[in-house]
Amino acid sequence: MSITMPRYNIRDTKKYYSELNNMALKGIEVITYNSNNQDEEVSHIKTAYLDKLLDKLAFSPLVEKDEELGVHTVALNEIDLYGEGETVELAIEDLLTSIIEYLTVYVDKIDMFSRVESEIKQVYVLKLLRCNGDREKIKKAIGF
Repeated sequence: MSITMPRYNIRDTKKYYSELNNMALKGIEVITYNSNNQDEEVSHIKTAYLDKLLDKLAFSPLVEKDEELGVHTVALNEIDLYGEGETVELAIEDLLTSIIEYLTVYVDKIDMFSRVESEIKQVYVLKLLRCNGDREKIKKAIGF
């Protein structure tokens, strides 16, 4: 038995998809690569494993108050977004709205974002996309 990661080109992945899916469900990562560009790879892994990995990826929200203006700001430097409000709670709500709007644009313009954003930012965005637009899930994912 080989301990190397199973790798299949796209054509073979389609052909053997049920078997590859079963391997992933049992805990073996399966790689699909593009024969024309072997640097382009996709991992097939059990969703529960990805959940656990993304749970370890933490946001570090910054909460600040401008005393002069009386405005609270909550910033997420990981994705370059912020929210403002007269209270921290209102700033968080504003941030949640900004996140949802950003995610909508991100999905619509994924070809551009996938080329210009850093991989780590894309992973943070993936974590938020997996919340499916649910404000409470996003709030929890960002650390509130």
